[in-house]
Amino acid sequence: MLRATLALAIAVQFGLGLGNGSSALAAPASDTALSNPFQSGATDDDDAADETASAPAGETSGDDEDEEGPGIESLHALTCLDGDATGGRRKGVQRRDFLKRHRFELSGVGGFYASDALSSTYSYGGALSFYPSEDFGLELLVTRSPVQFRLEEPFSAFTQQEHFVPTDAWQAITSMSWSPIHAKFKFTEQTIIHGDLFAVAGAGRTFNDSVMGLTWEAGAGFKLYLTKRLAFRFDVRDFLLPQEVLGRGRITNNIMVLGGVSLWLL
Repeated sequence: MLRATLALAIAVQFGLGLGNGSSALAAPASDTALSNPFQSGATDDDDAADETASAPAGETSGDDEDEEGPGIESLHALTCLDGDATGGRRKGVQRRDFLKRHRFELSGVGGFYASDALSSTYSYGGALSFYPSEDFGLELLVTRSPVQFRLEEPFSAFTQQEHFVPTDAWQAITSMSWSPIHAKFKFTEQTIIHGDLFAVAGAGRTFNDSVMGLTWEAGAGFKLYLTKRLAFRFDVRDFLLPQEVLGRGRITNNIMVLGGVSLWLL
C-alpha cells in the first residue's frame, strides 16, 4: 500500500514538470526586442532609428547634422583651393592692372648723353612703340644730341685751326623690348602704382660725320602706369658705335640716361 502511494506521488510530480516545460517552450516571442545596454551586437543604425522615432515632426536629429558637416567642410576646402576672390581667382594671385597687348605707346624723352670720344651733352627726342604681346614690344627711338670735341679749345689754341666743328648728332634706333617683370610700387598707404621692368636691344644709325657705321644698342629701364593713358618711363641705354675723331678711329660706348612721359593709344 505504501509502495503504491509513493509511486502515485512520483507520477504526479513528473507530469507537472513536463507540463511546465511545454508551457515555457511554447511561450510566444515578444514583438519588441528587449534593449540591452551591454549587448555588443547593437548597431548605430538601430540607435539612429530610435532617435528618429523619438524626434518630433519637422525636426532632424543630430546625426543628420553630423552627416552634412563633412560635406560642407569638403566644399569649403575645395573653394579655398580654387580661391575665394572675385572672379574665381586664387588668393595671392592678382591680375595686371594695366595691359599693353595690341596697343601703341607714344613717348617724349630727354636726358643726359655721355660719350667716350666727344664731350658729354644732353639729348632729347621721342619714341613710338607697338606691343604685339604683353611682354614683347617693338620700338623706334629718334633722338637729337648737340656734340663737340671736349679738347677742341686746347688743340685750336696750339695749332690755330679748328679741328672739330660742333654739330648735331641724330639717332634712329629700332629696338625690341622685353618686359619679364611686372611690379607694384607702394608710394603711400593708399597709393600703389603698377609698373614694368624691361630690357631693350636693337640697332640703327647715328647721323654724324664722326660715325663710321651701324649703331648697336642695349639697355634697361622701368615704367610706371599712372593712369590708363599716361605712364612715366626711365631708360638707361648704351650705344656702341665706330667713331673717328681727329683722324683716330675706335669703337666707343655712349651712355644715354632718358626720362619721359608716355601716352598710350587705342
